[in-house]
Amino acid sequence: MFREYLKKDLLGIFEKERVNFTSALSNLGSELGAIFVLIEQDGVKNSFRTGENYFSVTGSIEFLVDKTQTVFGFFSQRMALSRYETAGKFILLDRESNESINFGVGRILIKKSQRFSYRVAIPYNKAPGNITELELELNIN
Repeated sequence: MFREYLKKDLLGIFEKERVNFTSALSNLGSELGAIFVLIEQDGVKNSFRTGENYFSVTGSIEFLVDKTQTVFGFFSQRMALSRYETAGKFILLDRESNESINFGVGRILIKKSQRFSYRVAIPYNKAPGNITELELELNIN
């Protein structure tokens, strides 16, 4: 339920083409322009309040990039430069990890990853309104 909201927010922040909810290593080199999201096994908590379902999610985001295009602090830099509203929703945890991956002859990819915390309130069962008008139609056969 929260995944579509997380996906929308990540696309807005990082301005990439896709968000994929699998490991970057499982798609090695096939989607260099995508953000990969791994949700921690016990990383989803939710609670219900009147009309809203609150989610707190922890996991890690990953991004594959060619070694020649790498910049340390990619995730925090994108968060700082983003004009997309993330206040109170998306927080980076720990520090960025950069892992070198040998990908074929002479090509080295860098897998950037960082843990995150995401909080969102999703409306459900909106409060019923008052009936202001009623129209009935009677058909007799």
